[in-house]
Amino acid sequence: MDVGHLFNAIKKQPSLACITYVDLASFIRRASLLKNDILQPQPQRISVSHAPDVLPDSVTTFLATSLDMSSDTVDNLWYIVKDLVWELPMSAETSAEDEVAFKIHVERTLYPPVKTCTNPDCTAWQHGTLLKKEEQRRIVVFTHSEGAKPAWTVHLKCRECNTNYQFNYSVKDQFRTYYSGIPQHIQVSDHQFVELNLAMHWMDLMQIAVSATNCGHLYGIAQTRRTHDDADHWQFGSVITTEQVWDCFVILALLDDHQLRGERLVVPHDGNQKNRLTEAM
Repeated sequence: MDVGHLFNAIKKQPSLACITYVDLASFIRRASLLKNDILQPQPQRISVSHAPDVLPDSVTTFLATSLDMSSDTVDNLWYIVKDLVWELPMSAETSAEDEVAFKIHVERTLYPPVKTCTNPDCTAWQHGTLLKKEEQRRIVVFTHSEGAKPAWTVHLKCRECNTNYQFNYSVKDQFRTYYSGIPQHIQVSDHQFVELNLAMHWMDLMQIAVSATNCGHLYGIAQTRRTHDDADHWQFGSVITTEQVWDCFVILALLDDHQLRGERLVVPHDGNQKNRLTEAM
């Protein structure tokens, strides 16, 4: 859709007559960042490559509240710009205003990078159906600039072959197969993730002989300077351990090594984390 058709379509809707360009741009940008949340509640047979006709109630509420619009305005605007929104990449960077809006109204959610089963022997892969069986878990994300933040992660399970798709890897037959590339968050335990920027910072410190223990201590000291109101209600602690710093370092190094060799990292899913990573090394 070109700009002329976009504005003509908006002009034909009385409820959108007074919408500003800034609100329009914010709507498109924020909706594009919520594509995972928009897609997940949709019917199983819906195409991943086309925008759904209807927004989930939670997304409609967020857009209406954060942009001071009515729900009807959100629905009418979505109908016009949905195809444009679906073409935009889900950028990891948001504007300052968007960042504030998401902090106030939603907690970050980490989704698997796949929406359909990737097992070529699975009938779900052959039909391209969406992964709809989901499990949500509370987690803590250790960030570089904001400290420990409460968040959610979503696991998607294929109903046909029972492959469990998680944020960093898929699980089948008691083996973890990590996805290609380096993720923006690295899982170091069942409910703890480390932001990539923080992991790289720790790796830099280790290059100048700062131990994993001291990396954790330095992060803890920085944490005490931040407020913890948003984490008070959360189930998991906000203290990073030496073992988690080391695991982050090892996982990142293994992923980088396998990426350079054009391979996927595969490790046992059960057992102790230390033994799992030692075997991989």
